[in-house]
Amino acid sequence: MDDILYENGTAFVDGYKFRKDSKSGYYLSTKKIGSTRKRLHVYIWEKYNGEIPKGYQIHHYDENKDHNDISNLMCMTKHEHHMWHSEHDRNKMLPKWNHSLDKARIKAAEWHRSPEGRTQASKTHKGIKIRKKYMVNCLNCGKTFRAARPSAKFCSPDCQSAYRRRSGVDNETRKCVVCGSSFVTNKYSKARTCSRKCAAQLMLQKKASNS
Repeated sequence: MDDILYENGTAFVDGYKFRKDSKSGYYLSTKKIGSTRKRLHVYIWEKYNGEIPKGYQIHHYDENKDHNDISNLMCMTKHEHHMWHSEHDRNKMLPKWNHSLDKARIKAAEWHRSPEGRTQASKTHKGIKIRKKYMVNCLNCGKTFRAARPSAKFCSPDCQSAYRRRSGVDNETRKCVVCGSSFVTNKYSKARTCSRKCAAQLMLQKKASNS
């Protein structure tokens, strides 16, 4: 066991000082160790085992970033690390994964709307048309359509969006800004009121404040 001293958000070991990052929770050395600044758990693992192999990561077995003894550290590939979290703390990681997916969807939508994205999509779709050899029924409208893959589920992006709205997979609960009642709406909706009546009331309030 290493003699690591923890004190007020810092850790000391082997004459090095590590400061805890409030966002990530990891301890980072305040100065370079070798050619770069290192996280405490990485420093401890390398102290006993040498340089981390390319493509591998160091994981805290008990997921406690304040527990950096060598006995609590595991070396695994990025894929193994991801699968470990999927198996052991899926509920904890789901919000982070969903947040990352939401950001990726926004970036992807921006790219597809750009001239470069539209050009690339056009080239891709021309190739797909040639390979559309499967007849599939759309999950939303029931229409039979030709697809490039047998796993295709929707005949168009509009049907895919409509199906997601109907299934409620993207729904969230909000509080009406007029009456305070809770209401359910799609998380991508800009709705702030629970009904048309409250929406009309909100519009009247805005007009009154602007007059």
